[in-house]
Amino acid sequence: MIDEKKLQESIDRSEILNLIAKSIVTRDSGFWDQLAECYHSEAEFTSSWWKGKPADFVKAASKKLNDARDEGGEQKHVASSPYVVINGDRATCECDISLYMRRAIGGVEMDFITWSRRIHLLARENGDWKIWRRFAVYERDRVDAVDPGVDLSEHLDPAELAKYPKQIRLHLWRNQKHGSEPVGDLCIRGTPQEDVVRAKARDWIEGK
Repeated sequence: MIDEKKLQESIDRSEILNLIAKSIVTRDSGFWDQLAECYHSEAEFTSSWWKGKPADFVKAASKKLNDARDEGGEQKHVASSPYVVINGDRATCECDISLYMRRAIGGVEMDFITWSRRIHLLARENGDWKIWRRFAVYERDRVDAVDPGVDLSEHLDPAELAKYPKQIRLHLWRNQKHGSEPVGDLCIRGTPQEDVVRAKARDWIEGK
């Protein structure tokens, strides 16, 4: 006998995983209309440099991606280890994100990697799963020179880096160099802000 509840949960889980993948691929590819389709009509989300509505994010992010590519830069978010919890018309999906980005700063090409955990709160809207809230919990970062002969210690100012949380100071420094300031309630693993985000996720899945 088919367990209808388990069957529906499997369908929902598959749809949610595809939605999350779509939100990542379309963002990196600059497919902005398709990216907008991933979000609930009442959605908001945060990143290291953005907090607000997806429609406004698309306007800002599209310009930043175009500017980066005009300068020879590129980026790719790689997702792994997704974990989905479903409760009726609500769900959460967590996944690891590795952000790879190549940008030039001061005439030096650099490859940056940022590791984070992304937490999505999802809801059905008109029968389809949509992202209602999205949070990023940042963990650590690193940078390497594209040219192995370049000594980056000559190009990284300790005083500038010291302005940012050490876990992702390279990530934030790069963003600032290209016109993006960090959000005020930046969420970093092991901080009270992570507790706040995870409490919101628990309340959401419990229907509060």
